[in-house]
Amino acid sequence: MTTFLIDSDVIVDFFQKKSHALRLIEELCHIGNLAISLLTISELRAGWTKHQADFFLPQLYNLVKPYGLTETIAELSGELRYAYKIKGVRLPTVDTLIAATAIINDLTLVTRNNKDYPMPELHLYSFPSSN
Repeated sequence: MTTFLIDSDVIVDFFQKKSHALRLIEELCHIGNLAISLLTISELRAGWTKHQADFFLPQLYNLVKPYGLTETIAELSGELRYAYKIKGVRLPTVDTLIAATAIINDLTLVTRNNKDYPMPELHLYSFPSSN
């Protein structure tokens, strides 16, 4: 069974009750398991008030399995950043850590931000944004 690592853009749309994200999460729940990087939790929490976090975080933890960082993930993230840096492409650390989490754990990353994840070894499940 496929495990889908959900990126922050998808989670934001889901909690904003955007129809495309609601349908997507429902579909993914039927065909696999849902996961999230703890880095995504940090990104989300940075945009929420305490009240919002108290409301959304328990729902999120009931929906997804969190994945933390490991030495292997950190090292692969650094390798990815270096490989793209020498090609003239600057990738944010958070994005390469999320990509490395997906690659190391054989997860499919679900995002609308394909440009942030150019790694050919990464399995992407992309979808268009529309309401």
